[in-house]
Amino acid sequence: MRSLRLMAVLTLMLGAAACSASSGSGAFRAAPMLPSALAKLQHAYTISHLRVHLMPLRGKRIRLAATPVVYPADLARGTGKVVTAAASYDIYVNCSNPSACWGQVQGFLTNLSGSSFAGLLKQYTGANPSAYTFGGSSNVQWPNYSEIGENDLLAIVHQVAAATQQTGYGTIYHVFLPKGVDTCFDYSASCYSPDYRPTFAFCAYHSSVTFSDIGHVLYSVEPYQNVNGCSTSASKGASKLTNSTASTLGHELFESITDPDPNSGWFNNTFGDEIADLCETYLASVTLGGTQYLLQPMYSNKVHGCTV
Repeated sequence: MRSLRLMAVLTLMLGAAACSASSGSGAFRAAPMLPSALAKLQHAYTISHLRVHLMPLRGKRIRLAATPVVYPADLARGTGKVVTAAASYDIYVNCSNPSACWGQVQGFLTNLSGSSFAGLLKQYTGANPSAYTFGGSSNVQWPNYSEIGENDLLAIVHQVAAATQQTGYGTIYHVFLPKGVDTCFDYSASCYSPDYRPTFAFCAYHSSVTFSDIGHVLYSVEPYQNVNGCSTSASKGASKLTNSTASTLGHELFESITDPDPNSGWFNNTFGDEIADLCETYLASVTLGGTQYLLQPMYSNKVHGCTV
């Protein structure tokens, strides 16, 4: 097991604060939550079956991938669900210009749909790559703290999912945090904190949760990726910012599809890895929709290695 490997699967009964949506221009304003003990929170709904899988920091040396990169263990099918069709829905926190904050996020998701790269998923889900689409976005205004907690993120996800009325396994929400905002798990020193290296343990994560009022929701948390430990490189068709965001977004999206409720779908029990973890320290040139990206490859059982 790699020294930077960190995976957590949590099944908890938690409380979450009530949220209110504001109308107008597709933007939502969530009520801030106090960092008090979960048991003391006043809430209008409860959450259960919160499951999380973290993407650890990328290795210090990024290796250009051959095709394929041989890896000793394939993914095994668990008893949980996989996603056979889904729309990605972006949630942009405190930034009205996503391209400036995170690069060409929507373009990447649009170009990914129907591509041969997304076609790698068919061996695990049986679905055509065109089944995975870009479904839209919302802007969320949140108090400008330098750190946003797990409960805050759950409140944001709940509010947007309740407003869109898109829940279940057909929608995957991606919460993008702007530059300079850290996030940590409650009661834990496991953080995205590039400004404080002792707790800097992960780049992003994907999760599933069941809200008592709106049901099951799949989501990923995507902090700012153009930092040491998470970034990739520029390519002919995309900036370093775009590639860094897209590589991690692709990582979490592929894992959300093949293992939506972490450690229950397609999973490597030997190493504690999902489809993207096995390949995250490699980079490969990938052309999607005519744009050349430099992204991490994904693990393929067919070739028993990392490929695009």
